[in-house]
Amino acid sequence: MAGRLSLVLADLHMHSTVSDGWRDPDEVAHLAADRGVRVMALTDHDTFHGVNRARAVAHRRGLGYVRALEVTTYPPNQMRHILGHGVDVDHPRLLALLHRTQGVFRRQTEAWIRVLHEQGIGEGLDLGAFAFKPTVMPGAVLKLILQHGLMTEGDAWASVRRAVDFMPPDFYSPIPSPKEAVDAIHAAGGLAVHAHPGSVPDQDLMKEVLPLIDGLEVYTRRHKPEQIPVYEELAARHGLLMTVGSDYHGFNGDDYEAPRKLIDIRYLEKLGSRVEWPALEKAG
Repeated sequence: MAGRLSLVLADLHMHSTVSDGWRDPDEVAHLAADRGVRVMALTDHDTFHGVNRARAVAHRRGLGYVRALEVTTYPPNQMRHILGHGVDVDHPRLLALLHRTQGVFRRQTEAWIRVLHEQGIGEGLDLGAFAFKPTVMPGAVLKLILQHGLMTEGDAWASVRRAVDFMPPDFYSPIPSPKEAVDAIHAAGGLAVHAHPGSVPDQDLMKEVLPLIDGLEVYTRRHKPEQIPVYEELAARHGLLMTVGSDYHGFNGDDYEAPRKLIDIRYLEKLGSRVEWPALEKAG
């Protein structure tokens, strides 16, 4: 293990078609391996449905794998997303929390599909089939709309907002608070990391999150170069390990670019056996 954990290129934040990514879990794992990543985590929004597929490919390609996800917290428009790394994907407390959020996403999606039908958009795309998917969110429908050139991205998101703006104030109440999300991740045996802190519109809202978490995703392509030192200093001030993640979605067919920053080895050491290595499985 010591040899494995010397210098490691890791990507601990990636998405697939299981949530709002544009590539299947298998393909995401292949892309990571092709670009030299040695440890990966598929972190779809509020679901584990792609984990086994990504993990199987990652292990066939010789990568270490971390079972993970990205948890949406309240209020959702503040982008206080919490990555759960190394969690038990069958933990009942965490699954119950995710079920609540998935219900909100499903109602959002259904509302938007109704608006699209009223506008006569996507009539030949069988949008009703989304009702039978185990998890669904507006981003999955957005992918289909954009792939068929039916709307621009801006118009599509404006259409989503029109569909959900009339929702009552308590519509989003099932979505957990950051504390509830972190507590559930810890109960499931994982480490909690604040994803892309530079994307949070109200930076003051992060103050309640920082004492709760294990790490801060400082190195992400969502951050501008001038933001990196800001969050390096914030992480150091709060004693948080700094993590690396591309937040890859493959949007509109975007190619995958692996992180340029190597992971802090102390974070992998803290994950410990939660990094699952294929050779260790065979040896056991």
